[in-house]
Amino acid sequence: MLRYNERVKINGCEISDEDLCSAFGEIEQKRAEISLTFFEFGTLAAFAVFKKYQPDVIILEVGLGGRLDATNIIDADISVITSIDLDHCDWLGDTKEAIAVEKAGIYRSGKPAICGEPNPPQTLYTAVEQINARLYAVGEQFDYQVTGDKWAFQGQHWQLKDLPVPVLPLQNAATVLATLEHVPLSISQDAICNGLSQVQLTGRFQTLQHNPTVIIDVAHNPHAARYLAEQLNKQKADRILAVVGMLKDKDIEHTLQHVVPYVDIWYLADLSGARAAMAKDLAAVLPSKSIYTCHVNVTDAYKAALTEATAHDLIIVFGSFFTVADVLAGTVQH
Repeated sequence: MLRYNERVKINGCEISDEDLCSAFGEIEQKRAEISLTFFEFGTLAAFAVFKKYQPDVIILEVGLGGRLDATNIIDADISVITSIDLDHCDWLGDTKEAIAVEKAGIYRSGKPAICGEPNPPQTLYTAVEQINARLYAVGEQFDYQVTGDKWAFQGQHWQLKDLPVPVLPLQNAATVLATLEHVPLSISQDAICNGLSQVQLTGRFQTLQHNPTVIIDVAHNPHAARYLAEQLNKQKADRILAVVGMLKDKDIEHTLQHVVPYVDIWYLADLSGARAAMAKDLAAVLPSKSIYTCHVNVTDAYKAALTEATAHDLIIVFGSFFTVADVLAGTVQH
């Protein structure tokens, strides 16, 4: 979010500048005349770090789609699709059916293929069959239910009850447990409960302060915005003020559409760079009666929201990793 080092962690600790530079140097030397993209270079550098430290388990997050992502040069022992929705449509296709095929490209023959997307497109099942992967899908090979402030998980091997509800989407938590079932490590229910209680991700519905409450969330597509809207609906605030900046290659209209019912005032920000959307682009898709102001950057939009907010209001910052990073960087410096 703020430092490149965050992209690679060993036992929860960010990689050091020394290890990072050493890995970059190794890749630069070995690539010779081979041209590498930014993501290919960074992914290979991460692999060099993992080779040095030899961890028992390596978790790779696919950056875009799956089939053509740089991480897909690895034949993973377990592959996981958390969700399937419209994003990166210029690269992956403009239907869930097409995107499902691209994401299924991370699955491997004979290996567990976890899918946390409820009712995935038929194209996913077809791809799994062609690959000859072993599919474990939510609602089929594993499932979960919520009862009050606890939830239960039923999988192929695990039947877990009275689990704490995490701050992250429960669908994702259940998908993680379905994945852990297939990891050849002994994991106790106490360890699972501790993990669920403590788990957090920077920039995922993260509270920065109270009075007024400020929450940041990197939601930047309709799928993430639906979850964000669900969380906003649970909040008890006098007003909700939204600070938003987005990239123009995102589905701006349908992303904002999910959040519109919960926002009282909008603070729309220009982002910078070739992919940036302008505040006026965001304003153009808001309902005609919306109350909003436009700002030349995220910092100004956030300051305006703070000035307007009272102690019992809530400020939600979302729309892009860049938007959240700008606010987070200012908070850290302050």
